[in-house]
Amino acid sequence: MTAAAWDTPAAYVMLGALVIAAIGLVVLGVASTPAHRLLGLWADGPWWFSPRGGKTQGLVVAYLGVIVALAALAFVVADAYAPARIAWTACWSTAAVVFALTVTRVGKLVLRVATGGLFVLADPLPGDYVEADDALDDVDLRAARDAAATGNWRPAAHLLAATLDPDTRHDRVRELAALAARRGRWLDTWLQEEPSNPHALACRVAAGVERAWMLRGSDFQAQNVPDFLAVLEDTDADADTALHVSPDDASVLASRLTVARGLQLGVVEHERRLAQLLAVAPHHRGGLLEALQFKAAKWFGSSEEMLRFARTEAAASPAGHASNLLVVVALLEEGWARGDSQRFLQGREVRAEILAAATRWSEGGPSPVGRAWGHNLLAYACWFADLPQEAVPHLAETHRHLATWPWHDDPREAHAQVRAWARERVGASALD
Repeated sequence: MTAAAWDTPAAYVMLGALVIAAIGLVVLGVASTPAHRLLGLWADGPWWFSPRGGKTQGLVVAYLGVIVALAALAFVVADAYAPARIAWTACWSTAAVVFALTVTRVGKLVLRVATGGLFVLADPLPGDYVEADDALDDVDLRAARDAAATGNWRPAAHLLAATLDPDTRHDRVRELAALAARRGRWLDTWLQEEPSNPHALACRVAAGVERAWMLRGSDFQAQNVPDFLAVLEDTDADADTALHVSPDDASVLASRLTVARGLQLGVVEHERRLAQLLAVAPHHRGGLLEALQFKAAKWFGSSEEMLRFARTEAAASPAGHASNLLVVVALLEEGWARGDSQRFLQGREVRAEILAAATRWSEGGPSPVGRAWGHNLLAYACWFADLPQEAVPHLAETHRHLATWPWHDDPREAHAQVRAWARERVGASALD
């Protein structure tokens, strides 16, 4: 037996592999800092040339380098004490064993780095799947909506007449209007029997907005434009009628903001309508969300204008009010507009702004009005911002009351995947 020989091809392979692994670690480290530009990476570039892509490549190179180095080391050691065929067996066995023992853990890490922390290998549990219902935690609304679906409009009439809070009323009007846009006979009957009822008129206006956007489609490129505009023009006339009966109806005033955007009535008219709404209902969440859309770059504003508006209005809202979260909506919109929500929302300043808004909303306990809506928004935002610990309490609430927005086209599936992500990142019992 002889001592291990370090002046051999196998030893040189080991040394080269260690150098490659070190280079991979350097790339990983540099790509994780603002110095990533030195590697030819840029934040808005394609994935392969982005910091996330650089980190992923560095991690994979380092991992493979370490495996090759360990396999070569096994060959060097075995070759000193055994025949060559044993050394080769030791080499390949070492590589196979190390790979088998580490590939799952490293694979998860690679996927986490490559996807900005959003991808997990674990499947959702059966209990993670729940159906979305935009009535959320409003059991009275759900009962009134279910009765309307059978043709009985009176529970909806009684509910809206008893609703004093403008934000709550707006949520209820919109959900009833969503039903009326698909199955509107109950609303037609109500209007025939009580043509001047302000609540029925508000539902008709909101249903007109809903029908118009169903015609237009949700994509940026509008469809059925002539029909879309015709419905909005009729809806604007219906809004004038409703405001003649009830001039301070915040739900109708909020719907008119959407109409102004769809009909492209211009900045002056939009701001006039927004001022009318806020004079009646300051911090009106539905109206402020609609104004935020108008001020976004995809409509008639810019990213800067949208974010400035959201920050100003959120800061002016009372602590605990759902409009404190307006800035989170604006940040999501900005991430979508950039085409890479993960990269944008995982920025240090953006994360801090999300958490600050959530803290202000939850100070002293969030208001019951819009609380379920807020939990859905924050669960989704914390997912994209890669804040699993912070997402857990919101996911516990969304499991009870899941909204369709802001989740993807299939809220049930998307929400279940996010629960699996939080469970894997925080711990198996995080959501139990």
